[in-house]
Amino acid sequence: MSTSTTTSRTVQLPSAPVLIGTVYAVCVLGLLALFTGEIVFTDKDPYRSEGPVESMIAISILGTAALVIGVGLFLWLRRTPEQARVGTFVLAGLGVLTIVFFWSGAPGVFGACAAACAGLTRDGRPLTGAARMAGIVGAFLALLNVLLTIGSVALDPFIG
Repeated sequence: MSTSTTTSRTVQLPSAPVLIGTVYAVCVLGLLALFTGEIVFTDKDPYRSEGPVESMIAISILGTAALVIGVGLFLWLRRTPEQARVGTFVLAGLGVLTIVFFWSGAPGVFGACAAACAGLTRDGRPLTGAARMAGIVGAFLALLNVLLTIGSVALDPFIG
């Protein structure tokens, strides 16, 4: 005799493409647009140390690499619930490991992919147990990365 357990969602995340795309758009493309605006509209040297050009290169490389790796792993490992569990742990782990690069959007992208792999998005099959918790950690990383990016942009005029 087997029993099936269904998990209910208390918070409804958008579909996987929307969630991952939004995190990438805010954390990577948004910062690239901001630095492009700084180059175009200010007289500051764009090639100074830790200036906009250097930042744009680092953000675009790390953020896009995270997108390619995260989406690739998500698409490859979401086929069966067993693979999705492994994928959720791997992606959440990558999100946690890349926290030191939060300015690049990598933790948010990996976190969004982990949440999607755990089935926490609108189009997913929710996992249970530790994999669900890893997906929740991923969703938290995605939200935190978006909030830190928006907050850093909003506070930048006051800080420096």
